[in-house]
This record gives sequence, structure tokens and C-alpha cells, in this order.
Amino acid sequence: MNNINLLKYEIKKIIMSKKYFYMIFLVMALTYDSLTRLITGGYYGTAPFSEWSYTFFIQLTSPLVISVMIFMMTNIFNEKELRARKILFSAPISQGKYYLLKSTSIIVMFIITALIPIIMSFIYYKVLFNYNEFSTFIRPIALFFIPSFIFFLGLSMTLGKINIKLLYGLIPITFLLGTIDTTNILPQWLDIFGAHFLKISTFAELFGREKEVMSLNIPNSFIYSRLTFISLGILFLIYTCIKTEKE
Repeated sequence: MNNINLLKYEIKKIIMSKKYFYMIFLVMALTYDSLTRLITGGYYGTAPFSEWSYTFFIQLTSPLVISVMIFMMTNIFNEKELRARKILFSAPISQGKYYLLKSTSIIVMFIITALIPIIMSFIYYKVLFNYNEFSTFIRPIALFFIPSFIFFLGLSMTLGKINIKLLYGLIPITFLLGTIDTTNILPQWLDIFGAHFLKISTFAELFGREKEVMSLNIPNSFIYSRLTFISLGILFLIYTCIKTEKE
């Protein structure tokens, strides 16, 4: 079986599972609730289709999408997979290649999962507001979705390789980091989902002139923090692939 067929098999195994179906249903429910209950009126008086409102929407949905990814990654390190891994490693497939294959299947799964709230939001804006300038949403998606995904992908692979219990512990931590107000609890450099940044920017830029502001001002420091999270995620992935695994 060649690499492409192996990858297709891994992806199919994930997206055709009942577990993934339930997770998708949960993502769709949260997306619908966020759009209809929190985004319809706009973020702090801005238009529902402003960059402020869409950034808030991404910040609301990304913790659950990332948590779903981590939950599905537990399949890579469960007992059944550990037994199958011994057989795979006896065949001509290296440990690095194995984890690269698994990571690629998770990337495809994440893209499919992340597209659900994004497509739902586009349909929502088109139907309700006849708005179709979706290119303005590229920046929020890139800055508030992708860095956290890459970071947690790498971190989850490393933690799962150490002990699957660490992955189960990471799931609620990840979700809480993006859903509760940790501004006064955690330092700003741990702002993986951008919640701190959004709150601070709201007070500094938005209040009193909501109707004037459509575009969110992104300072270089925030962009550098996103690049740092991306770099850390890649380093974790490399470590997972090259670290020798105990039999």
C-alpha cells in the first residue's frame, strides 16, 4: 500500500467514524448559536459583517474546533493503535514517516472541521445581509485560526506520544483557554486564541466610535506572537517525528 492510499485510509477512518460525526454536530450547533445569538447584532455595535464581528466569531468557534481536533487525535495513541503500530514498524515504514502520515490526516480533518463554521457563516451573511465580500475575513481566519491549530497539533502529538492521558487533560484546558476570561489570570503571551488581544483592543479602539470602525487594527507584536506559536508547533511536530520511541 503506497503513501497516498495509506493517507486516504487514515482520513476515511477519521471522518467516517461515529465519534467524528457527533463532534461535527456539536461544532454546527455552536456555530449556529454564535451566529444567531451573538453575531447578529454585531460586536459591540459594529456591523455583523465587520472585521471586528468576524474576528469575535472566529475567536468563539476556534476553541471547540481545536478541542475536537485534539479529541480525535486520541485515536492515534490508544491501545488499539499502539498494537497496530508494532506491526507497522516491523514493515518498511519509519517512525518519522508514520507520524508525518498521521499528522497529515489530522490536518485534512482539521480543514474539513474548520470549514464548517466558516461556510456556515458565509451562508449566514449572504442570506441575511446579502453580503458576499468574504475576502475581508481572510485575515481573521489566518491570525486567529491557523496559529492555534499548528501549535496545538504539534503539542498534542508530543503529549500523546508521552502519555495519552495528557491529551485528555489538554482538551478541557484548550477549550477553557478560549471560552473564559483569563485576562487577569494568565499573562498576555499565553493568548493563544486571541481573547486577551480582542478584549484589550475593544476598550482601546472601539468604545464610543463603533460605527466608524470596521477594520481591526493588528499590531506587529500580535503578529509576532502568532508566528511564535506556529514555530513552536512545528518544533513539537519535528520532535515527535525524530524522537526515538520506546518499544
